[in-house]
Amino acid sequence: MPSLIIPRSCLIALLLINAIQPVFGQAEVADSVSEASRESANFLSAEPSCTRWTEGDDDRFWGQLDLADDWGNLRSSFKESGVTFTIDETQFVFGISGGVRDAVSPPLRLGNTSSYTGRGNYKTILDLEKLAGVPQGTLLIGMEHWYGQFGNISLSTGTLSLPQDGASLPPAPNAPGVPLLTNFLWTQPLSDELVVYLGKLSVIGGGYDKDIFAGGDGTNQFSNLSLVGNPAFLLGMPYSSFTTGFSSTQEWGSVSAYILDPTDRTTDAFRFDNLFSQGIIVGTEITLTSKVRDLDGQFRLGGVWKHVPLTNLKFQEPPPGVYPYPTVPGFPTLNNSYTIYSGFDQYLVTFAENDRGWGVFGRASISDGNPTPLRYFLSTGIGGFSPIGKQRGDTFGLGWYYIGISNQFGPVPRATYGPRDGTGLELFYNIQATPWLNITPDFQYVHPESGEIADDSFVYGLRVNAKF
Repeated sequence: MPSLIIPRSCLIALLLINAIQPVFGQAEVADSVSEASRESANFLSAEPSCTRWTEGDDDRFWGQLDLADDWGNLRSSFKESGVTFTIDETQFVFGISGGVRDAVSPPLRLGNTSSYTGRGNYKTILDLEKLAGVPQGTLLIGMEHWYGQFGNISLSTGTLSLPQDGASLPPAPNAPGVPLLTNFLWTQPLSDELVVYLGKLSVIGGGYDKDIFAGGDGTNQFSNLSLVGNPAFLLGMPYSSFTTGFSSTQEWGSVSAYILDPTDRTTDAFRFDNLFSQGIIVGTEITLTSKVRDLDGQFRLGGVWKHVPLTNLKFQEPPPGVYPYPTVPGFPTLNNSYTIYSGFDQYLVTFAENDRGWGVFGRASISDGNPTPLRYFLSTGIGGFSPIGKQRGDTFGLGWYYIGISNQFGPVPRATYGPRDGTGLELFYNIQATPWLNITPDFQYVHPESGEIADDSFVYGLRVNAKF
């Protein structure tokens, strides 16, 4: 009889679950909350599993919902008791033609190269009503790690917008292979219209400016940060930090607001002695739902204010492509910055045989221009489920973005990096090879914002995602 093989990613999830369960004894998040709880809802609806394929199971193996098959009913048993979990492993193999020709400062790397990166993402949702008697409460626990070449080819392009955003997360370049706790978020509905949340949250793919066709964290839709979200305010935010906020659902849409500790705590699980010591980030967003010819859409309008010391661009600029956007030591700073942003997504086509379809999206923003290096930002494109592989679940996207660079750079950053407006295009086609395996060819053209050190480039390669 073939032996049972449990992959490393499954073992990490098992350890996480076994550590959690005793804390709460033996004993659908509202869709209107921030992306953290929306992601919880999506997460709860998935039912992945964890034994490897054995001989003679060909049909069941290729047709099961995930690479492992309920871990011998272990996953179902945990779900019934209030513990749901998913495991995603993503591989990035990409090359770049062109890019950085003069790596003037670390961690920039030269262009005309290729790279491999892997990323593991492990999420557990605890139903606090089942486990601890807290009505409708949930606790999202997320760990992730990277291996291979940190950032893949992103630091070889000379652009502020990471072309391989998913391969640059979690942003801990000195911690390869180390699982990091990036989400620990309690979500609590107080009524049918009001949900509050508190805890540690990863902001990319985690709640702000969510778009149906151009969102996520760079592992399932677009790869470029400028088509995953809005870099105007994301670059200056920590990837993972403490936050609290609320979301209120109305007939016309929703309104939300939050505060965020600006200290990046990606490698810091729980440290409270320096909470808000670097300042504060405050944000709010209004979402209006719409119907165009009976097709769903939404429009978003939001703002972010940061009371955080960031480098004064008249004196210096951090290396392009580093996230979170660092403060350059030894140079003057400015303490206040802002971004006002908007976005929309609108279905153009839905398929009669299922709920799938495709549509158009767009984003726009204006910022202060110093210390925020972007003065304005635009993006648009189409995406969604493919008409060609709609039954299988293939998705696609074609997007364009434009970065209007600040005009307040001083002589030193101008001489070092040559800041200018940047633009880019991305095309991907996500093949749903099996319910648990996605294979995504991805192609990009990048006109970087650092004209003094980088040339235009073409980025090409494959992203492969497996669900356990």
